[in-house]
Amino acid sequence: MKTNFNRITLNALRKEIKRNHLILIIAVTILLTAGGAVINLSSNDKAFNQALIDTSVLVTRLYKFSKNMNQEELTAYMDSVVNDLPDIDVISIVDKDNKRIYHAHHQLINTQFDGTHPDFQVTKEGNAPQLAKEGFLVENSTGPSGPQRRTYSAIYDEKGNYEGFLMIIKLRTSMMSVTLHTVLLFVIVTFAAILIELAISMTLSKKIKKQFMEFAEDLEGTKFLVDSMRANNHDFTNKLHVILGLIQIEEYEKAQNYIENISIIQRETISRVMNAIDNASFAALLIGKIARASECNVKFILNDELHFSSADIDIPSEALVTICGNLIDNALDSMNMKPVSKKADNTECTAQNELRFGVMTTKNSLLITVRDTGNGISDSIKDKVFENGFSTKGDGRGVGLYHTKLLIESLGGTISFESQEGAGTCFVVSIKNER
Repeated sequence: MKTNFNRITLNALRKEIKRNHLILIIAVTILLTAGGAVINLSSNDKAFNQALIDTSVLVTRLYKFSKNMNQEELTAYMDSVVNDLPDIDVISIVDKDNKRIYHAHHQLINTQFDGTHPDFQVTKEGNAPQLAKEGFLVENSTGPSGPQRRTYSAIYDEKGNYEGFLMIIKLRTSMMSVTLHTVLLFVIVTFAAILIELAISMTLSKKIKKQFMEFAEDLEGTKFLVDSMRANNHDFTNKLHVILGLIQIEEYEKAQNYIENISIIQRETISRVMNAIDNASFAALLIGKIARASECNVKFILNDELHFSSADIDIPSEALVTICGNLIDNALDSMNMKPVSKKADNTECTAQNELRFGVMTTKNSLLITVRDTGNGISDSIKDKVFENGFSTKGDGRGVGLYHTKLLIESLGGTISFESQEGAGTCFVVSIKNER
């Protein structure tokens, strides 16, 4: 039972480590991606400003070569400039009288510019225009085309006289499109990174689980080997006492026959288990339980059709050991708790309790039977046998059969029992699976 608790605790710990690992991976990925997105968006914002200023410088120079054109020629020329510059949405040219002499939206040409006239000589704080470089200002504003970011460029004649200004405009909708595209790209990268990390984590988890299972099986095998040695040591001590007694009463021939007999029985039992069971951990369990049964004065009988082949059914060694170990321990406990019966003359009945164990595998099928001659289970509590915490053995018990049933059902199997009060109980486990 203790080993079962340890395994459950270790398994829960492994799952907790896996869960925390996944949470850490996802959280770190999201934080790194969010940080990268913020940095990228900030860089994009600066890039927008710089691109507008660079474009403003270019268009201002182009305008100096076309300012002497008539209105129709200027409009056609500046339209071609707008079409050739994909990073801007609107160009507007305003003369010193605040009249629009060109606008990408032609209906605004020759209309009055009603916005704030830029002051190219000062730098203002807050959300007001900022002096980007001499003769250039950048601000966020709202115009006839909607929310926008503007770059103002002062226009001077050959003598340095102020003639007006030129506006290069990037609409907020266009900027948001770029921003959303950037955010979407980061989201896609984040999900891709998380999926890759999950795949790697699952692969590592499977490797860790495999190593954990191997460790648990080794630990289980070692535990039952220790139990077997302990029980054998106790049983061996009892047999030594018998031999010592026979020698002391000078029954040397009987002592010799006794030694030969127990050696033959021991060898035959181990040989039969090893030949019938091809799973080392399972075989070690049975040998240990046989020794413990002898220690408890219980005759452990192996069914004639005893057979277990790992090639027949896919079942973890630790599950097999847990299921059979719990059922055998419950049977031994039941027989140990059975009141000593007495004969008519009030002398104790010396009939030995028996535990019959059977296991049989066929293709994709496993059948386990554990029959004892213990107290049996009364009709009043038969429905509670598999309940968590229910036990007739006192407080702190009653989880073995509950967890055993859960384990069996997780493997696609069933567990049932038949019992007669005062005569004994037989548990039957049936598991079928597809490899």
